[in-house]
Amino acid sequence: MSAPETNREQSKWKKVGPCLYRYNGTTYYALVKLNGKQIRRSLETDDLALARRNLAQLRRDLEQVDPGLAGMTLETHAPRFLATVIGAATSVYGTKLTIGKLLKEWPTGSPRTLVKIRRSDCELWLAQFAKQSASTVNHMITDAKRFFEMAVQDGVIPRNPMDGIKYRKIPKLTRLTPTAAEFEAIVTDLRSQKANGHGSENTADFVELAGRLGLGQAELAGIERQHIDLGKGIIRVFRRKTRQTFTIPIYPGARPIIERRMKEMGREPSARLLPQDNCKKGLAASCKRLGLPNYEPRALRRFFITTALRAGVDAPTVAAWQGHRDGGALVLRTYGDEVRMDHSLKMAERLGA
Repeated sequence: MSAPETNREQSKWKKVGPCLYRYNGTTYYALVKLNGKQIRRSLETDDLALARRNLAQLRRDLEQVDPGLAGMTLETHAPRFLATVIGAATSVYGTKLTIGKLLKEWPTGSPRTLVKIRRSDCELWLAQFAKQSASTVNHMITDAKRFFEMAVQDGVIPRNPMDGIKYRKIPKLTRLTPTAAEFEAIVTDLRSQKANGHGSENTADFVELAGRLGLGQAELAGIERQHIDLGKGIIRVFRRKTRQTFTIPIYPGARPIIERRMKEMGREPSARLLPQDNCKKGLAASCKRLGLPNYEPRALRRFFITTALRAGVDAPTVAAWQGHRDGGALVLRTYGDEVRMDHSLKMAERLGA
């Protein structure tokens, strides 16, 4: 932007140093040239020493950006960013949802030109979602950081305005896990039901295999004949969320069910081990009939993991069975308290003796 033209307006500007002006006795401004283009920018301070430091930083910043992209806004950058988003369908959907919120819910009064956006603008945007879960906000922070980081890499802005924004602390949730007796009761109840849309055996097998193999519903539903090797005693499992394949043993409790179903299923390699995609309704109905908590399907995986840990299986092995690659860190962080409590209760019994 060029210098003010009218005498009245000029009288409000005072030059206090090279490329440094003070407007109306208050805020300092920089007036610099870059590739023949004059740029005026507020230094956002009325302190001369700080203004000089901000001016020096502005010059360094301008050397890192492309002047031709200085006018890029949230709206013009969004299509460029979204075109690069790949991955699982749910992840892509979540990122698109975040960018939609960024465009629609950006604070009134905050600049929409990328080069003018500050961390405080990003914090104001996130503050609107304070009532959302910490997990949801953290996903938004990650997506927004990626959004602005692409602008940094493209030379639109010198630094990411999301830098320094901390992730929300996720509270530790109490997730219900069935006991061994409850799990057996659920399986027995399901096998006793005659009126069942999928057939009582199919639903019972789904629930029991979820607890005996420690797999999620999508992973169980995806198992085909070609993935099972009875001779080697293994199953190759595909996890859709991470697009990764991992191998698990056919555990003793699951083997009779798998052998029986393989005799009954089609001979083609793509024949499914289980005909349905989930067991949610059957599990919920059984819990209701038995007067148990409403265990969700994920609770069956937790049942498997806690059973394995209490049986003495080491955490790295359990982690590998779950397709994790962190050596057991997540398993210990999530389930360590339950296992330690078992030991604590056994030690407490000694006091009675």
